[in-house]
Amino acid sequence: MSAFHSQEPGLHPTDFERISDQESDGADVSKEALRIDCSYREAEKTCQQRLRSEAVDVDGWKLEKSQMELVEESEEDLQELKILLSCCQHEKNRQRLHAAIKEFEVKLRTRRTWAWFPLPRFQWSGFEYEKPCILLDFHVPGVGSLPPEDVHCDFGVDWFDLKVWNVKWSVEDAVRYHHRVKKTRLLRDIVPSESSVEAQGDHLLVKLQKALDPRHGYCAWSDLTAGSGRKPFKYQEDAPDGGLMDFLEGEYEKYEGHEGFRKDLGKAMEQVHRNEPVRGFED
Repeated sequence: MSAFHSQEPGLHPTDFERISDQESDGADVSKEALRIDCSYREAEKTCQQRLRSEAVDVDGWKLEKSQMELVEESEEDLQELKILLSCCQHEKNRQRLHAAIKEFEVKLRTRRTWAWFPLPRFQWSGFEYEKPCILLDFHVPGVGSLPPEDVHCDFGVDWFDLKVWNVKWSVEDAVRYHHRVKKTRLLRDIVPSESSVEAQGDHLLVKLQKALDPRHGYCAWSDLTAGSGRKPFKYQEDAPDGGLMDFLEGEYEKYEGHEGFRKDLGKAMEQVHRNEPVRGFED
């Protein structure tokens, strides 16, 4: 099965192509605006007739009022995108809208799914120094035979959100399970656009592309996430002090009440201000 991955969803006005002044005169622009307005109103009327939300989740169980409100919100967003698509003629903009619709369809399906089960056990590799990728291997029976739309993963700079629907854990079991693994505050940053998920047989493989540290290359990961602890210092090449002062100030604010530790941090900040080396942070 091929890989499915997504970055953080969302559209911005600058993502769309604009018809240049050379391509049309004033009269053509007025006609185009009238066409778009008529198309929009017609598509809106059609979509409103079709939009009849069922108050049930993906398994047919009744949704609570608060749950249904979230579903309706996503359905309205999806409806708006479909209306825009029906009015759009520029091919590149249509492609962008198709991609956005796909993202919002996953969001809607996620909000309709309430019986999530975790996948707490996995094997991982690539955490060593100079290895460019972290590979997480989840054992999920039959995941390789699931349709592509049943496996999805969103990636951010320091998080990922894995979702898989309709898993059968035994041949006799008629129940289908939905699994979700959401990891935030990853120990180090990743590159979302180069990360992916792939299903092979009974293995669900999540590939996390490590971000390249400008001084140390691909760093080692002692754990997958930082939890509630401190993240390793991340050197910033464009900052005069490498970002050390910002890091220390953030730690100082975080540890309010730990006066002994804050005193040490204060001394370290004074050393950075005087351009003196700080123990534990030398190059």
